[in-house]
Amino acid sequence: MAQNVNLIIYTPEKTALERKVYRVILPYGNTNLTVLEDRAPTSLVLHAGILQILKENDDIEVSYFIDNGVADIADNVCKISTAHLIPYNKISIDEAKELSEQEPQNAEFYNTIAYYLQSFKK
Repeated sequence: MAQNVNLIIYTPEKTALERKVYRVILPYGNTNLTVLEDRAPTSLVLHAGILQILKENDDIEVSYFIDNGVADIADNVCKISTAHLIPYNKISIDEAKELSEQEPQNAEFYNTIAYYLQSFKK
């Protein structure tokens, strides 16, 4: 598999993720933005939503919830700074609602997670 984009995600506490990926889809504007090899240099303001890492056949390998942020893309490196990075399969609707109450400063983000999980529940 040709994994030629170096994805690096920073949160305030640490480098949360660093790995080579085939493609990554970022929550941007009213749609999503796909980062692939040799993309033109770009700087973006991201909104809260789902970041997806894709396999070479464009199936989703893994998804994360991100809490807004910025992305800088150049020379096959995608650097993202975000307040939170939570694996999609590591949080439930109930946990998101509970965190929304426990952390009022992050309530909007956790409410977004609860909304996504309720809307796209299998």
